[in-house]
Amino acid sequence: MAVVALLVLSTTAIGVRHAAAVLWGTDDAMTLKVNGIQYRVLHAEQVSGLSDADLGGMSHGVNSLVTTDQALVRVTLDVGADKDSRFDTSVLRALAGTVPIDPVPGSMERGTLRRGGHLEGALSYVVPRNGAQLRLTAPGQDPVPLLRVDVAGTAAEHGHGTSGPPSTTAIPLPSTTVTRQVTP
Repeated sequence: MAVVALLVLSTTAIGVRHAAAVLWGTDDAMTLKVNGIQYRVLHAEQVSGLSDADLGGMSHGVNSLVTTDQALVRVTLDVGADKDSRFDTSVLRALAGTVPIDPVPGSMERGTLRRGGHLEGALSYVVPRNGAQLRLTAPGQDPVPLLRVDVAGTAAEHGHGTSGPPSTTAIPLPSTTVTRQVTP
């Protein structure tokens, strides 16, 4: 009985610590911290094409932005500030293996947050469809794991200008999507 009680208390303590990390941005493995700004990854997904929001309504002439050997990955972030600060998401790079990749222009870029302020937005990255583990990084930070990108099929399997559907091939990861988890 004492062992069960100890196990329940330990599990509760771990859950409370995780909840505190999510709420206050401390010791969270899904958060990058740069100059007083926290960039917390809420969700990452490989998408099959560009939305109007990604293109800012300007879709003319961009049908070759994502070719059949590339994928579009959207990373949803919560940007928070400890003090009145300017944020700039251009410091965030996706890593496909060891290759750094800049966000697609038109994604969430920069702005100002007041102390304790939060903003939710998304960055999009065009990455190679080579099965690489995709991570998000910032200068001086350990990378945050995002997802494993699928592997490109033949050109005949996909329409020109989109990344095609995610691969159905089994991948040795428990999930290809990262979502925010809040423990009560």
